[in-house]
Order: sequence, then structure tokens, then C-alpha cells
Amino acid sequence: VVGKYTELHDAYMSVKEALAHAAAAVDRRLEIEWISSVDLEKGRGWDALSAVDGIVVPGGFGYRGIEGKILAARYARENHIPYLGLCLGMQTMCIEFARNVLGLEDANSSEFEVATDNEIIHLMEEQQQITQLGGTMRLGIYPCELQSGSTAARAYGDVTRIDERHRHRFEFNNAYRQRFEAAGMRFSG
Repeated sequence: VVGKYTELHDAYMSVKEALAHAAAAVDRRLEIEWISSVDLEKGRGWDALSAVDGIVVPGGFGYRGIEGKILAARYARENHIPYLGLCLGMQTMCIEFARNVLGLEDANSSEFEVATDNEIIHLMEEQQQITQLGGTMRLGIYPCELQSGSTAARAYGDVTRIDERHRHRFEFNNAYRQRFEAAGMRFSG
């Protein structure tokens, strides 16, 4: 688990428990290595990262540790390590892909860099007029169409439509979708 709050394991309690349940469901032993994304930015923690079989990057808020999460995403992509990005972890994966595969050096999220010319992650349209934060993120169950035959569809028992709860303010900027797909990114849901 690569995150910015790794010294506080209870900050990722739901991630830890979900991983434990997943491991039990497939009869596997789980060992979690807690790796600080801030440490990765400073050149530390790379030995631990190179020893893992998969990388989970959970959500969070704020800029601290973001570049370390982006480095973890790059390491996973370049070394063919399974990577699961949850919320901000998915966003940092997309920023990494834009920077290092598409060559968009200034790619970022408008949460961190308002003036970026390549706003890969942007504020959701219905959030743009909200000025009072706190309990104002989009929350609820929303439908998702899964591509038949994708890993995501198989994980859900080969169904093509799911309904999942989420809580977000920022999302992938679909203006970049075709460029991502042309470079090999698969959008499976």
C-alpha cells in the first residue's frame, strides 16, 4: 500500500480489511508492506516497493505525497506490476500515463495545479459552482457499464453493468480519452 498516511494504518482501515477479505476469498496469505509516498519522493522506500507483488494506491486529499504516488504508478507500469488505484490512486495513475506515455510533461489534476494546460483530472461539472466544502461531494450509487471480457467484468462475475457507491469531486477528463486509448490505456468501465 503506497500512501501518504502509512504511519497511521487505521487511516486505510477499509483498504486493509478489503485486501484481507480478498486474500481470504482466494485462499492466499496477505502481507501488506506500508510504503510512504512522501518517502518515494525523497528516494526512500524503493527496496520495499521492488519486493512487492502488487501495488495498491488508496485515495486521499491534498498535494503532499502526490508525486510519490505518481512514481509508484510509473514503477508499476514499467515493471508490469499489478496496480490498483482507488480514487486518487486512479487519478495519479492517469497523470503518470499522460506525462510518461503521452509526453504531456505538465499533465496534472486541477486539484493540485489549477493552471495546467493538460488537466487530466478535473473538477466535475456539477461541482464547479460549489464554494462551500464539507459534505458537498457527489455521493451515491451510480451505474457503470463494464466491457465484456475485461478484468473488471470477470471480477464481478462476467456482468456488464454494475452499480457502485462513490464519493467524488474530481474525475478523469474525457477530452483525453481517445489519446489514452490510442496509446494503450483500456477503459473497461
